[in-house]
Amino acid sequence: MSDGEPFLAGTARPVVARMSAATAAGAGTADGGKVTVATDSGSVTADVRVADMPDRVVWLPAHSRDCEVRRQLGAGHGTLVTLRSPQ
Repeated sequence: MSDGEPFLAGTARPVVARMSAATAAGAGTADGGKVTVATDSGSVTADVRVADMPDRVVWLPAHSRDCEVRRQLGAGHGTLVTLRSPQ
């Protein structure tokens, strides 16, 4: 809905990957760091926000300015992904 609307798009929240502290530590990152979420189809790098979530679960917005989970990762709810610290 914000295609062609640069001022509206400019108000969008930044993309963040939400996960538990244990999940972040397992990926080699922490709150405020970055993580790359990857599948065989592609990857997305996002800022990390530690949240009250189950371990081994990561949440990304399905559709935002810099993150299109279904298109970029071929992922949906319950898809297995790889987490790694960005190079």
